[in-house]
Amino acid sequence: MRLRILFSLVVAAIVAPAQALNLITEENPPLNYTEGGRVTGYATEVVTEMGKRARIPLKFLVMPWAKGYVAAQAGRDNCIYAIARLENRENLFQWVGPIAFNRWGVYGRADFAGTVRSLDDLKPHRIGAVTFDAKADYLKAMSVVNLLLVEDDRENPPRLFLPKTDPNYIDLWVTSLFGAKQTAGARLKDLKLVYTVRDVPSFLACSPYVPRDVVGKFAGALASMNKDGSLQRIADRYDRKF
Repeated sequence: MRLRILFSLVVAAIVAPAQALNLITEENPPLNYTEGGRVTGYATEVVTEMGKRARIPLKFLVMPWAKGYVAAQAGRDNCIYAIARLENRENLFQWVGPIAFNRWGVYGRADFAGTVRSLDDLKPHRIGAVTFDAKADYLKAMSVVNLLLVEDDRENPPRLFLPKTDPNYIDLWVTSLFGAKQTAGARLKDLKLVYTVRDVPSFLACSPYVPRDVVGKFAGALASMNKDGSLQRIADRYDRKF
């Protein structure tokens, strides 16, 4: 009887699912956003399929980027997506990807009269961005430092319409080109794209404390998605949608 109980416990340990991994993300369509009470989007579909193939249960947590970026660096069960892989972030995470691609753009009001042909042309302007966001980090690295940072990108479009004497006023807004419509909402009709910054691959980044074999399973799952074409099919569907 004792042996039978012991055998049952061993079998249960083998077939029991792994502890759920927390996947931290933000509202950043089309890569990751909530719709109808659930998290969806281009990158979300990719990491969901990765979790299925790796047989790792996932728990999605949506929060402001600055808060999520800090939280993702701690704990044995925390990862964040979709995140750009920059030099100043390299040693903060374990990286899997690219899982998706993003394009960064700079928007101004429809009546913005300036000319922006290069990053240097951005320097005189007050630019709205998000704390700990890759776009802000990149601009700083390129000596574009006149940034006014907020916690949530949805705060930025209304700031373009504040009086210029208001300390929160911004001349321009740097954001995801593909997600600007969802972020700005009805305000988008009063905005125009003044400069495309760059195309950027996006990654899944896990805390240094997440076991390496778990990260390896995610990498293996992504490789299989590349091989069978499912990764490209997801990308193509969102290209048509957005």
